Amino acid sequence: MKKLCVLLFLLVSYAVVAQDTIVLQSVEVNATAIRKNQAEVAMERKMDTALLKRLNTITMSQLLIQHSPVFIKTYGPGGVATASFRGTTASHTLVLWNGFQLNAPTLGQVDFSTIPVFMTEQIALKWGSGTSANSGGLGGTVNIENNQHFGEGVILDLKQTYGSFNSFGSYITAGYSWASHLVRVKAYRTSSDNDFEYINHADISHQVMKQKNGEFVDYGVMPEYQWRFRNSLLTIVSWNQWSDRNCPQIMTNLSNADRTKEYTENGYSRNFISYKTYWESGKIEVKSAYFYEKQHYYLKTYTNIGTPVNDVNSINDANVFHQIIDLNQNLYKSWKLNAKVQYDYEKVMSSNYDESEDADRHNMSFYAALTGKLLKPIDLRFTLRNDLVNWVSAGFFPTATVSYSCIYLKGLKINLGYSHNYRNPSLNDLYWYPGGKPDLRPEKGRTLDGNIIYSRKFGRFSIDGQIGSYYSQVQDWIQWVPSTWRYWVPENVATVTAYGAELHLKLNYFINDWNFSASGNYVYSRTTDNDDGLQLIYIPVHHANSYIEVRWKTWNLNYTMEFTGRRKTQMDNNETLAGRLNPYTLHHVALSKQIRKFNIEFKVNNITNVDYQAVLWRPMPGRSYEICLNFKI
Repeated sequence: MKKLCVLLFLLVSYAVVAQDTIVLQSVEVNATAIRKNQAEVAMERKMDTALLKRLNTITMSQLLIQHSPVFIKTYGPGGVATASFRGTTASHTLVLWNGFQLNAPTLGQVDFSTIPVFMTEQIALKWGSGTSANSGGLGGTVNIENNQHFGEGVILDLKQTYGSFNSFGSYITAGYSWASHLVRVKAYRTSSDNDFEYINHADISHQVMKQKNGEFVDYGVMPEYQWRFRNSLLTIVSWNQWSDRNCPQIMTNLSNADRTKEYTENGYSRNFISYKTYWESGKIEVKSAYFYEKQHYYLKTYTNIGTPVNDVNSINDANVFHQIIDLNQNLYKSWKLNAKVQYDYEKVMSSNYDESEDADRHNMSFYAALTGKLLKPIDLRFTLRNDLVNWVSAGFFPTATVSYSCIYLKGLKINLGYSHNYRNPSLNDLYWYPGGKPDLRPEKGRTLDGNIIYSRKFGRFSIDGQIGSYYSQVQDWIQWVPSTWRYWVPENVATVTAYGAELHLKLNYFINDWNFSASGNYVYSRTTDNDDGLQLIYIPVHHANSYIEVRWKTWNLNYTMEFTGRRKTQMDNNETLAGRLNPYTLHHVALSKQIRKFNIEFKVNNITNVDYQAVLWRPMPGRSYEICLNFKI
């Protein structure tokens, strides 16, 4: 802490000396070959690119917790973080990277703690009928894109962070951008001792303890190449990442902390090549990808005399091949056609699967979308998808969206949508040994949703507000349940109903050298099993976040709040300490200063030192500090 204070003092002293420097905010202008109509964007929200650039040293899980309506269930720093979109589970949130699915074929979900915002340029959230192009997004879709710009010359962006619990982060982006070629490499490494103090509520005395065996290291590299020629674009990207993480003991199991060795070693390589060509009224893109992912989990527990009593060494290797042809074509007047053919092959080799079963799957998808104006203020969008799973049709899945732009109140839009989608069981659901069931049925969901959007500028003031609601049912919900053979098995157990409301508001005001902005999200979600009517575990009925930013010349001050409501941890109405988690509110502040090509930022997380649990018996850090130094050409 002393080193951090001294470094902060030196940096602020230099900032005071250099106050005569004024750095103008950069402005980016982008255009697309084919303009989207209102019905296409009605069920989509793109995250502010300026915010992504400022927060690109955090993980995707932290970003979504603080700046989106998506609820993240996190096991703490260095632990798994999964998404609950509109009251559904992690397996119902589809994650796409440049159009390719990132959900692991083993678990069918994504750990958002392993995705650095640093590796992305654009993030968009889609829900309801906006998820129609792919199967699996019964709750919603998170789209991650990498965008590049030509003709910018030298690319150099360096970041170094240091924070509490001996946490380090190093980030570098380097390359060169010609008029028609771009070469760029991103690389990063983060590590932490993760040894914060916490109150152990599982101990009768509620003693203060320090977390052990929580160290982690994450690192990755992403080389990219783009070549623009005539009306075409060739792109090659390789995203490679590794993580070595120890697994700390839960509060109720600290007696075994010194006799347990538990860790995970994960790595993946995601590679794709894309060729895109444009003409006056359309474009076509052909792209191929190969993804490899390795997951290694190790656990060994010893008795007091050193005898092993539990030994787990789980290794999973997943190979996925993607092939996509995507066509966009303008038709008559405002009407446009989007057609896509996609083939995916998944194969998993696992020490946990029955060797007599072939753990692989072929998926073929045919998709078409028609969009256009029915009348001047009314936009329509119809889609239809047919999937073949292991060459057997999964059925036809339609969606429809209608959007009305109010002619009496400028900036007001009303959107309604219907969607029908499904999700295949994961390969773990089908082939895990013991317990997997190859005859599981896919989950099928239908959703009705709508929203009202109001977006206007009034001189120096702008407002962007949205209120929406949804109602969905998922049939043949897959859930792992205990069996009579003393191990768990997946079953199509129930029909689950999810409904709720969402509110988003963003305000901005500027005058002279000052800029004030505020944004927030509130979500009400009820997700119940139709058999017993109880809220599903770990899904809060209420959660919210807000963000306030004040900029003056080269200074920036921002405040973030995140609220998580009460959550159940058991399937019944158990009201004991182990049956529910109390609500909590966290507050964070950050102050930054631009000095020529340098930016210095100081953060305080959880400034009120709230004691809370996001997952039962998993400790979370209290107040912590971080400083970031950024140099960019």
